[in-house]
Amino acid sequence: MKNIEEMSDHELLMELVAEKRRQDKLRYLKYAFYGLIGLAFVVLCYIYVPKIVEMYKAYKQMVDKVNELTSQLQGTSDKINSLIDDVSDGTIEKLKSLVDVLNSVLGRFGF
Repeated sequence: MKNIEEMSDHELLMELVAEKRRQDKLRYLKYAFYGLIGLAFVVLCYIYVPKIVEMYKAYKQMVDKVNELTSQLQGTSDKINSLIDDVSDGTIEKLKSLVDVLNSVLGRFGF
């Protein structure tokens, strides 16, 4: 490249045009690169978003089932507590006497 002061007007103009073309090519390459990055992002979203939604739905169903089981266990726990309260009222002695009577009756029949 010549010194700018030694260049003619035509040479300066040609140098500016060549530089503009180089800058335009670089700008177009940059836009193409950004476009490819954007396209890759869209494709990845198209692939993974349905999988993420499906996983979220499965998680929600699992949480609903766990909540349902928890409520059932709570009901069972309440029943067990009431049974324990009934047994602590002396029902064990009644149950024990009933088992003894059943053993004696079954013993007569050879069981």
